[in-house]
Order: sequence, then C-alpha cells, then structure tokens
Amino acid sequence: MVALAVVAIRSGHEIVTRLDEYQAATREYADLREQVKTQNDTADTASETGGIDFEALRAINSNVVGWIVVPGTDISYPIVQGTDNDHYLRRTFAGEQNSSGTIFMDYRNSADFSDRQTILYGHNMRDGSMFAPLHGWTGDHFVIHTPDGVLEFGVFHRQTVVATHEIYQLHDTEDGMRTVTLSTCVSGQRNMRYIVQGR
Repeated sequence: MVALAVVAIRSGHEIVTRLDEYQAATREYADLREQVKTQNDTADTASETGGIDFEALRAINSNVVGWIVVPGTDISYPIVQGTDNDHYLRRTFAGEQNSSGTIFMDYRNSADFSDRQTILYGHNMRDGSMFAPLHGWTGDHFVIHTPDGVLEFGVFHRQTVVATHEIYQLHDTEDGMRTVTLSTCVSGQRNMRYIVQGR
C-alpha cells in the first residue's frame, strides 16, 4: 500500500509539473507573438521580413534565425539554432527549462537557409503545440520569415521514417533546389519521426 501511494504521489507530481510546463510555454510563446505583432505595427524594418521584427527577437535570444508559420495550423514560432541539437530540446526561446523546447534548426546547417537541405526540429507535444499539428496537416505550403526576407516552401513529401534515416545526414538535393524538412516525433514510437518536406 505504501509503495502504491508513493508511486501515485510521484505520478501526480509529474503530471502537475508537465501541465505547469505546458502552460508556461503556451504563455511565453503567446506573449512573444503578441509582442512581435505589437512591435511590427510600428517597426519600419519589419516590412522586409514579412512583419517580423528580428531586432526585437534578437534582444531576447541572439540565436534566432527565423520564424515559421504553417497555414491552417497554430504553428507560428521563432526558430533558433544552437551549437548542438540538444540545447533547445528542453529550453524555450527565452531560455527557460521546459519540455516544450523551441523550434530549432540543425546545428550543421547554415543559419541563412542557403543549404540545399535544412532540417527544423520541433516536439510533438500532447497539448497540440509546437510541431504536433503537422500530424494530419494536409496543407500545401509553409512560410519561413528570415532576417533577409520571406521564403515560401511548397510541400512535396510527407513520411514517417526511422530516427536514423538518411535524410538526417544532410545530403544535397538531387534537383539542386533548397529543401526544408520539418521533423517531429511520433507518439508511442520512440525511434520514429514524422517529416514534412518543402522546396
């Protein structure tokens, strides 16, 4: 009975902690969207970047490289790039420890999206945030705002792949066009990933 009570208390604590993290991340990103939107209303430099004030974003996190919007979903997040692919797995844009993490670019990629293949990672959160909406999304394009302008990517491929799939080796694309791969986890399948690719 004591052991069961301990397990129940620990489980309850983990659930409460996770819910608190979800709410904290939701608030942070909602505030960030509102802040960027508010600043965009008066920022002259924002017009060239599709309404995103990157100077304001850099004041919060100098690792920002873009902002992704996936039409038809709630995906509208800043994109960062760290020195490895672990740092932003459990840190928000503002640097807070949180299981939601941040949408981030593979550390091996060029920050200006000039590579033939760029990979962006985001969690498949149970509360439907981050890259979770990619599952079931049937849209035909997504948009990435960068400090140099706006890039629109037409979707040409969707697939569930193993986490060690060759796509993660960053090979050049055969047709020479720039490709962005959006990658997220698959619920209940630890070694699988769901990808959406646009060019």
